[in-house]
Amino acid sequence: MVLAPLANAQHQHAFIWDSANGMTDLGTLGGNVSQALGINDKGQVVGYSLLADNVTQHAFMWTATTGMRDLGVLPGGNNTFAWAVNSRGQVAGEGLDANHVQVPFFWSSAIGYIALAENVGDSRNYAFGINDHGDLTGQRYTGEVVRAFLWTPRTGAYHQIGTLPGGIHSVGNAINNQRHITGTSNMTGGRFDAFFWTDPRTGMSDIGSMGGTYTAGEAINDSDQVVGFGYDPVNQSIGFFWSSSTGMVLLQTLGGVESIGFGINASGASTGFATNGSGVSHAVVWATPTSAPTDLGTLPGGATSLARSINNLGQVVGYSDVP
Repeated sequence: MVLAPLANAQHQHAFIWDSANGMTDLGTLGGNVSQALGINDKGQVVGYSLLADNVTQHAFMWTATTGMRDLGVLPGGNNTFAWAVNSRGQVAGEGLDANHVQVPFFWSSAIGYIALAENVGDSRNYAFGINDHGDLTGQRYTGEVVRAFLWTPRTGAYHQIGTLPGGIHSVGNAINNQRHITGTSNMTGGRFDAFFWTDPRTGMSDIGSMGGTYTAGEAINDSDQVVGFGYDPVNQSIGFFWSSSTGMVLLQTLGGVESIGFGINASGASTGFATNGSGVSHAVVWATPTSAPTDLGTLPGGATSLARSINNLGQVVGYSDVP
């Protein structure tokens, strides 16, 4: 999973958007950059912010009552990053531990941090998704091989979920309350395709590609509807909606050529970004898979924006460049 950059943005601020109030700046923890990446139906928002040194990054939780709260770091470590929050306010992310190794974590206000044990090999280990049971998914390396995982911190249960046929690598990007996972896996020939995984017996189903070398499912709801994106043969990004009944439906743009779907709610409304005729990226909402996107605009003075998550109330979070 990659975060799409905002072109030439040295200052980015997290936002929350709703149809009544538009886009609200959530501020930062003292630095020039913050990004909101997940929201639940209670309006709890998570993401990360640079501190005043503009180097150190900390995970945060924001609410309308408390504002932006610093979630701190793993014991003895530094730098934390929050990707997703469930209905119980539990958080999935990753951080550097006391040995400066990046490890996936689970966080709750009652327990604090639980980190997945260090591994041997590449340290680019992430927890990208969490469901309401507290199950997490993400990516974890063993040597040079990266695999998607299903991890339940409350029991300690952990296992890799495999790959598409002929593949070596996989990444889990999101998990729903049925413990179904979407993400990306390579396959015979090396191309990465988006997948839908249900259990070890069934394994992964390939949900397609855009004709390029990479396609990924980025979010999944409890109806097993998926949004994501892929690259076409000329390396342009194209957002998609997928379900078993519809197959892949391409998400419309704002008149440009690129889009990405990053979040989906229970009704199937999705969010992400799309480009306009000038090639500028704006955060958008697609009310249905076939509808034209609603342009959410930017924070005051900004030119570009990107949305990451949408809750069942229609609130959207993401980030925008600012002056």
